[in-house]
Amino acid sequence: MMGALWMTAFFLFLDRVNISLAAPYIMDDLGLSGIETGLILSSYYWGYILGQLSGGVASDRLSIRKWSTLMFAGWCVLTALTGMCRSVTQFTMVRGLFGISEGWVANPINKLENNWLLPNERGWVYGATVGFGYVGLIVGLPLIGWLIGQWGWRAMFYGTGAFTVLGVFIFWLLVYDYPEQHPWISRAEKALLAETLTKDRVTFDPQKGTARPLSFAEGVRTLAGSRVFWTICAVNFFTLCVGFTNLSWLPGYLVKERHYTIMKSGLTLTIPYLAAFVGSLLGGYLGDRTGQRSAVGLLGNLLTGPLMIALMWTQDVTLTIVLMSAILFLNAAAFNSLIVLLFDLFPAEVVGVAAGLCVGLFGGMGGVTGPLILGYSYDYTRSFFWGFSSIGLGATVISLMLIPVWRHEQRIKREKQTRTTSKMTT
Repeated sequence: MMGALWMTAFFLFLDRVNISLAAPYIMDDLGLSGIETGLILSSYYWGYILGQLSGGVASDRLSIRKWSTLMFAGWCVLTALTGMCRSVTQFTMVRGLFGISEGWVANPINKLENNWLLPNERGWVYGATVGFGYVGLIVGLPLIGWLIGQWGWRAMFYGTGAFTVLGVFIFWLLVYDYPEQHPWISRAEKALLAETLTKDRVTFDPQKGTARPLSFAEGVRTLAGSRVFWTICAVNFFTLCVGFTNLSWLPGYLVKERHYTIMKSGLTLTIPYLAAFVGSLLGGYLGDRTGQRSAVGLLGNLLTGPLMIALMWTQDVTLTIVLMSAILFLNAAAFNSLIVLLFDLFPAEVVGVAAGLCVGLFGGMGGVTGPLILGYSYDYTRSFFWGFSSIGLGATVISLMLIPVWRHEQRIKREKQTRTTSKMTT
């Protein structure tokens, strides 16, 4: 089950970022400005916002297996259609629809992991999910660079769209919404998962020995009235502004400002993306072991700004790779911590909506804003310095808002331990 979700993340990142490696060629082929290219890159995130939000509601109320498989197939078609675009309008429409379809698959992954994972393994398994997305970049970017070099950027989109069809069949075969629905899971494992997850829910009643059921409306009201939830969302805006901007513009940055070839850009970025994989795993593992997920997020974002400024200043090739690796390592660790916090702190009945708002709306707006800032600053300064530096400093400053979230996280952790102890004593 988790292997199928890791494979889905692999294709999710591969098909999302292929346009970033093709962007310099698209700019030259179609005569696009930095702002126009930024608009094309950011249009994906407008669709992603809508897909995450609607996908969050759907994952809380509909069959994830059915709808996400359909959207998975849809994004394969839209990836191929990207290769047929010949204007900014066409690119914007296709990439926007592509973002919707990916959002419809990405959000339910959060819900599925909340339905399947034991509390002490959420962080590292979610880290592996995000990490396999970075494997999609590590494996895919050299392949994409080679495809572009051999047959051009249009053929590259046709090829990656066809390759992703494999993932659709695996998803349908292996993914089920709940353990009790899966035909390959033993009764003992189903019982273990059900009992352990029930006790960990924030609505667990130790007197009745079960979680108090919440209606969808009650869960939404809980989120709406939680300052902790909106704080996590605000921090995630800057976290994903950094993450998505790097995914969108780092290949173009290396080509335009560092004068790398497109193939060298793809090969160089495999090292930072591997660091992001490790950061996602390690950040999740530390959160599981220490119960300090908000502290991991705070530290990751706090260091991001200074490192991004250092990256813009350095001219040394080796140091450039080291700094890019450190930035993506910390960003992946911070993102992991913030999302798994949603599993720990809020009712299971609305995890899909919570992820839709936090990742889809706030994170998606970060994905929209970041590429546009980079495109605007590049057009007017002919440099990436001000765009990357301002985004990094924003993440550093906003990370301080996680201090009260950390206090709340520790209180919830103590309450869960008290309830479990009380139940065992009884």
